[in-house]
Amino acid sequence: MLTFYEYPKCSTCRKAKTELTALGSEFYEINLKETPPSAKMLKQWILYSGIPLKSFFNTSGLSYRSLGLKDKLQQLTIDEAVDLLSSDGMLIKRPLLIKDNQVLQIGYRKSYKELDL
Repeated sequence: MLTFYEYPKCSTCRKAKTELTALGSEFYEINLKETPPSAKMLKQWILYSGIPLKSFFNTSGLSYRSLGLKDKLQQLTIDEAVDLLSSDGMLIKRPLLIKDNQVLQIGYRKSYKELDL
């Protein structure tokens, strides 16, 4: 089963959800703002995905900018980064698509048709 982490007011998340539905994919939706993933889960996804840490951050979001993370992110340890991400779901790039506890895609730049859903 797919897990779809989203912010329901986000137009990109709505587009991604529409595509998943059109593809006939069943998925479980989680509101990132209300229920961000745990630091432990985020750390596991980051370490096993091979995706750069910065890619997990919503770099255009208000939370990212208000914390001044543009200049601080490179100095953060992975533990500090996942603590930040898990404390504020709005820091997490969305949507986040997970399958079998593995990151399939962060953000929605390319179609889900190409993924092994």
